[in-house]
Amino acid sequence: PLRVFTRVQLLEGVWGMPAVGDHRTVDVHVTRLRRKLGPGFRQMLATVRGVGYKYDPSMS
Repeated sequence: PLRVFTRVQLLEGVWGMPAVGDHRTVDVHVTRLRRKLGPGFRQMLATVRGVGYKYDPSMS
């Protein structure tokens, strides 16, 4: 929680892919995950502009 992960870290850590090319894949998956979480929980995945994403449980 509260630790910011870059798109490169997420690509390599979650998918096991080398971070080559378009990092937009992470954005698409985060958008889909937020949609599945629903309105009460989607804010917990916070975007850190220019860096990546963080999980913030206090945002529910």
